[in-house]
Amino acid sequence: MAHDLASATAAYRAAQDAVDTAKAQVHTSQDALRQARRELAEAIVAEARAGKRMRDLVATTNLSREWIRILLRQAGVEPD
Repeated sequence: MAHDLASATAAYRAAQDAVDTAKAQVHTSQDALRQARRELAEAIVAEARAGKRMRDLVATTNLSREWIRILLRQAGVEPD
C-alpha cells in the first residue's frame, strides 16, 4: 500500500528515532556492564585477600576458576 509523502516521512523519522534511542540504550547498558564488571572484580579481589577460598569464590559467583584466577593475577594476588 502506498503512503503519502508526509506519512512516509513521519514513519521514517519515527523509525530513525527508535534506532537512535536503542543505540543510546545499548551504550548506556554497556557502560553499566563495564562498571558492574569492575565492581565484581574488586569484590572478588577483596574476598580473596581476606582469605576466602577459590572454591567458595566459584560457588558464590558462578564464574570459572580460570576467570577468577585471571582477575586475581591482574590485581597482583598470586596463589599460595
